[in-house]
Amino acid sequence: MRWMLVVAATLAVAICLVAGVLFFASRQAQHTQDPNLQPLADSLKQRMDGILGDAGLAEQTVELSVMRSQLEAEVARVKYLATKLGGSAVSKQSTAATMDLIAEIPVEYRKSFIDAVTDGFKDLPKASPAASPTMCVVTVQIKVQS
Repeated sequence: MRWMLVVAATLAVAICLVAGVLFFASRQAQHTQDPNLQPLADSLKQRMDGILGDAGLAEQTVELSVMRSQLEAEVARVKYLATKLGGSAVSKQSTAATMDLIAEIPVEYRKSFIDAVTDGFKDLPKASPAASPTMCVVTVQIKVQS
């Protein structure tokens, strides 16, 4: 009779252990899901756009295509345009066929800069000494034609 009691107690402990493991395993699976933060991100983006207005602080990319012999002249032209509008530009060779320039210019001259880069030299507004301290980034990607 005593051995039946020992067997029953052992079975009860084993069943409790299995049930506990299953219980904790099922609760772990429920907590591994990441919360959906997309609505929060969208709301913050809309709020920031409302606060900043149409400042367009997001980075823009302009693509140009030039012959290899004109690459250095084109890089110098883009740097000159950025400087003329109160900003600056730096260049880096990204691949053998592509040169990237990152220009930082006052936000009010962004459209003029992009137009001048894509359309060649044109009348640029004079950079005012009291230009906005808000700067924007424009990436100019120059692709080399063979």
